Amino acid sequence: MIPGWGKVSVAAKYAGVSPRTLEDWLKNGMLPYSQLPTGTRLIKFEWIDQALEKFIVQPKENPVKRIVDDVLKEFQANG
Repeated sequence: MIPGWGKVSVAAKYAGVSPRTLEDWLKNGMLPYSQLPTGTRLIKFEWIDQALEKFIVQPKENPVKRIVDDVLKEFQANG
């Protein structure tokens, strides 16, 4: 994680998405931001990490691998 803040373009690059996608995240409330009196929006890099962590996908068990592992264990036990 990079400490600090970034403008929309920098924050989008950090997140690995387009600025348009990041703008959508700001608009729909997925990602908080601060807005300066000049209108500049700043996003804390920590907030990006927190927002993306909500979408972590856990790997699913591969049934074929499980079957192969079971068969191999059986061969080793009887070998």
